[in-house]
Order: sequence, then C-alpha cells, then structure tokens
Amino acid sequence: MLETAKKTRMGCEKTARMGGILRAGAAQQADYVDLCRLGRAGFDRRATEWRHSYERTQGEQPDATGRLPADIAFLARHGISVERLRLVAQAAADNRTAASNELIAAGFSRRRYWSLLAKDLGLPFFDDLRGAEIVANAGFLTIDAVRLASCVMVRRDAVPLLVLAPQPHQIMLLRRRLAETPALAARLRIATPETIRAFLVAKRHAALSRYAIGRLARVQPSLSARRIGKGASHGVRGRMLLVAAALGLAQLDVSVALQAMALVTTLFFFNCSIWRLAAALHRACPPRIKPIPEPELPTYTVLVPLYREAAVVPDLVAHMKRIDYPVTKLQILVIVEHDDDATREAVARHAGGPPIEMISVPPAGPRTKPKALTYALAFAQGDYVVVFDAEDRPEPDQLRKAAAAFRKRPDLGCVQARLTPDNQGTWFARMFTLEYAANFDVLLPALAAWRVPLPLGGTSNHFPRALLEKVAAWDPFNVTEDADLGVRLARFGYHSATLPSRTYEEAPVTFRQWLPQRRRWIKGWMQTIAVCLSKEIPRGLRLSLKDRLAVHAILSAGVLGLLLYPVSWVLLAVAAVNELSGFWPSGPYLWAFLALGFGNFTAVIVAAAITAARGLNTTGALRLAWHIPLLPAYWALMSFAAWQALFQLFNRPSEWEKTSHGIARDRRSGHAASRL
Repeated sequence: MLETAKKTRMGCEKTARMGGILRAGAAQQADYVDLCRLGRAGFDRRATEWRHSYERTQGEQPDATGRLPADIAFLARHGISVERLRLVAQAAADNRTAASNELIAAGFSRRRYWSLLAKDLGLPFFDDLRGAEIVANAGFLTIDAVRLASCVMVRRDAVPLLVLAPQPHQIMLLRRRLAETPALAARLRIATPETIRAFLVAKRHAALSRYAIGRLARVQPSLSARRIGKGASHGVRGRMLLVAAALGLAQLDVSVALQAMALVTTLFFFNCSIWRLAAALHRACPPRIKPIPEPELPTYTVLVPLYREAAVVPDLVAHMKRIDYPVTKLQILVIVEHDDDATREAVARHAGGPPIEMISVPPAGPRTKPKALTYALAFAQGDYVVVFDAEDRPEPDQLRKAAAAFRKRPDLGCVQARLTPDNQGTWFARMFTLEYAANFDVLLPALAAWRVPLPLGGTSNHFPRALLEKVAAWDPFNVTEDADLGVRLARFGYHSATLPSRTYEEAPVTFRQWLPQRRRWIKGWMQTIAVCLSKEIPRGLRLSLKDRLAVHAILSAGVLGLLLYPVSWVLLAVAAVNELSGFWPSGPYLWAFLALGFGNFTAVIVAAAITAARGLNTTGALRLAWHIPLLPAYWALMSFAAWQALFQLFNRPSEWEKTSHGIARDRRSGHAASRL
C-alpha cells in the first residue's frame, strides 16, 4: 500500500511537470539542446558545448563596462545614459532583481530593449512570428515553456530558426557562443518574451486548454469531481445506492426504520455540534509575523478571473495598483474568457501595462472559475500565487504578510486572508456580513489552530506555486474549488492558516443575486463531500481520522443540516404538541435520544450565535448583532437553495452560476469598512 501511495504522489508530480523538455532555472540549458536538434547536423554538437559552457558560467555576472550587469551594459553603446544605467543597476542590487526588469519597470520600452539587444548581438529582431510554424518534434509544449517564453523553435520560409528572448544570466553566454561560432547567427533570432508567449499560445491553445481541463482528472481521477453527476458512472452508482438504501429501509417496520435513521442522524450531528461549539469558544492567538526585508521578498503572481465584469474593471484595477509590493517582483494576471469582448476591452482600456497582463481563456467546457485559474497558472511566474475576485479590495500589505507567513511556517500549503463585506445596505447584505464574520474571523482561525483541513474562501487564498503544481492545481469540475483544494492540500500533508489581513468584498444585496451564488456553493460542497466519500482514493492520500471528523462536521453536516432543516422544525413542532398534550416518552432509549437530539440542536444554535457575535465584534460591526436572532430565517432560505443544489448536482453538476457584481452602491473603503 505504501508503494502504491508513493507511486500516486510521484504521478501527481510527474503530471504537474508534464514530462516536458523545457525546465526553469538551471535546466534552461536543456531547452537549447532539444530545440536546436532540428537544425543541421552540427547543431547538436554546438548545443551540447553551449550547455556545458552554461553550466560552468552559471551565476557569473560578466559585463562590458566592469560596473554594469550584462543585461543592461550593452545599452550604453546605443545612446542610453550610463548614469541612468548605474541607477538601474543599484536598484537591481538593492531589490535582488534583474537589472533589465528594473529598467523596464521604470518605463523603458520592452520592444526597444529587445531590439537594441538584437542589434548589439548582430541578430535579426522579430516583431511578430506571423507566418511561422512550430517545428512539430521540437519537444512537448509545457507550462514552463509558456511561463518562461525564452525560446521556441520555428520554421519560417522552410528554414528552421531558434527564436530567443535570453534571460539576463544567458546574454553574455549567448554573446560568447556567437563569437566562437559565427555560423549560429544564421539560425538565431531575437524576439520579446511576449511575442514568443503569444505565438506559443496561438499555436497550442487547444493543448493548453485540454491540459487545464484534464490536469487533475487524468492524474488522480478519484480526487476530481468529474466523475460526479450527470453522465458519470459515479453519479449513477450514487443513485443506485440511494434506491437500494430506500428499499432496504422499506423492508423494516416503519417505526424501526425511523428510529434507525434518527439515531444515525443524531450521532452524526453530535460530531458537528462538538466542533462548532469548540470553535465558538476557541480563542485563537493572532500570529506574530516578522516582515521580510524588501530585497528578500519572493516574486508574486496575482490571479484575477473575470467573466462579464466590465463594469467593475476600473475599480478592480485601481485596487490592484494599490498593492504594496515591488513592481519588479509582482505579476498581475487578469483572466478573461475569449468570447467576453466587453470585459476584454475594459481590461485593455484600464490596465495600463505592467505589472498587469491579460490572459484569454479559450472557450471550452467546463466554463468555470477553477478551469480559468488552472489555465492561467501556466503563465504565472511568481514563487507564490494569490487569487482575487473581481470585486475585491485587498489591504495593500496583504502579499507582504502572506510571504512572511510562508517563511515562518514552511509546512503551509495555503494562507487564507479574512474576507469582510463592506456594504450593509439591505437585509441580505447584513446577514451575509454576519455569516462572513463568523466564518472567517472565528471558525477558520480555530480550524487552522487545530491543523485540520480548511474549507477555503474562493478568494484571497495564497499558495506556493510549486505546491499548486504538485497537487494538480484546481479541479475545473468542482464549483467550489476553494473547499476542494483545502481538503486536497491536507491529503498531501500540508496545513492551511489564516492571515491577519483583510480583503473587502461586495455582499449580495438582493435575493436574486444571493440565491445563485448560494446554490453553487452548496452544490460544490456536495461535490467535495462526494469526493471525500470515495473508496477509490489511494491509502496514502486518505485523510486522518481527525481530518475526516472535521471535514464531515463542517461540510457534510452543514449540507445535510440544510437539507433536513424543514424536517427538524416539523419534528420540533410535533414534540411540542406531544408535550402540551401530556405525552411523555417511555423508556430510557427514547429519553436518551430526545436529550441528545435536543442537545445537538441547542449546541448548534448557541455556537452559531456566539460565533456570529464574536465575529461581528472582531470586524467592528457589532451594531449588526440584532440580526443574530434572524439566523433561523436565513437558514430557511439556505435550505431552499440546498434542495435546488441537490437537483442540480445530478443534472448540471459543473454549471457555474455567475454572481453579479457592481450592484451595491454603499461600498466603503477599507478603513471605513473596518469601523462599521
């Protein structure tokens, strides 16, 4: 069994890399070897020499002036002020970044930089790669190839060419090899990384899309929601098991069957009441996070998936630009659907260049947020990745705090920031604020302190990018990809933590806006629960007993409680009528059952009230505490959404019901929202 688990984990890692020939960092030299293989016969030998030379010189910073890094020193020969270049070099030394990145971040034209480099090397410069074709056997197209965009082998006018955008540490090596072997110049061209990346995507977008869709389902199908619901054998088996259970109960005496069901349900909710009450009373100590010096900050990628969000793009871009992080270490990828013209135009109009880039997702099913995120992960260059939604307004220092949290605890797989609605203009918005305060300021910190799986929020969760690759990223078929990923991280031995930083969100203001979102959330929780109940998960990836109890207490009991919510009130009414009519249960069994059931009911309600009050107090919104007695009415609406979600699970399991944003007119800034 241990061997099977080991092979499973190795398979996840292997598929995350896709076994390609293009590798980041020190393995970049292999790109040139494999891609040059299609040149004339002597190319293999030269490429091998090139690789060995690179290995010997890796880490060196030779330059032409003795004072400037090699990736900007050549610019002095083309009219760029040496004093300006020295300032750029100093900034690069202070921030521990590439000098060329600092130069471009300061406003130097990307096209001009690469064209001047081509001129200095004596190589032609390609503005675009129209009319070129990827050489068919140049190797697999991997996510590293798209991410680095440093080289691609093409055929143009029947001539094989190696198009390069050499990384800073490779420029001097390239210059040396051209001096040693002038014939190489006939087969080399220079282009910007953006040109190479756009060409790769244009030629291989279908492959990238298929990879994003099948990444998890092919590596570890037992962990994917693809098998659940309409057209899936797992869904058919689920219906058959339900029918079989119903037929089995029908063979029993009605009273015996009801008592058996009641006993099992009561014991199930006893686990839930224990966890909920313990979380309500738990006092989590806020973590002390030591800031990381700016030169030591890691690179960061922000992923922002958008769909039909043109109206909120100006506000989104404004708040993304307020993020306090070195621009040379920050990449913001705004992800839009290829056929969403209005949002694409809005992003192009307001983004204003680096560090914001736009990624277009090909129109292939399932059309879900996790599919878009997994597709865009191939373009992420940061050491860490965070997800924000269209309406999010994160605190400016959130990325710095997350980076410090990861440095303090290397065992972390995710850091979840606290989500706080900043509009309370309607009853739904106020109840949503109450719910979020209880969840993100009380429940999740308690679960994180106990080191059990966290049902993550759909936004403001931070991950190490390498770890995301290892666990096969998000599940495109699960419509609450956040909760699913939180559980999967625990399967791989990683913990999640909460972050003392807030992201302000827009709460739904109407029932029409609230219902589709809630229905999708509950359906996704059902998908996550179904995955957890699968018997096909390899033993090495199964949750521990404590983790299973926590997951079923929070997710399974939460969903089942919503489905049985109307029944619980009917039973409560029957019990009240019986008591008023003088009926008393006979026998210790019924007394114990009623006591346990009433205890569960009371514990859940008390825990919800305490959790909500504590959360509102933490967020500075205690004035909304008078809404706590209205929770039963709110739960009734959630029960209605849960039953709709159950029917959708078997008919439209991966349908993504879009939440409309930009409707609230009473949103406040972060500082104002914190004083509500």
